Amino acid sequence: MFDLRIERGTPTAEELAALTAVLAARLAAADPPRAPTRLPGPRLPEYESPLSWQRAA
Repeated sequence: MFDLRIERGTPTAEELAALTAVLAARLAAADPPRAPTRLPGPRLPEYESPLSWQRAA
């Protein structure tokens, strides 16, 4: 989120309510963060330890 600090003056309750409404609307309209997408290309084989239980079979 963010911090908000009043630098000068003393806002009224109505002014603070208006500011809160504007900031809440801006946050609601913002796009949610997206998960990173995987770049196309060759896939590397998954790592298998030389001591893996999968190699024991």
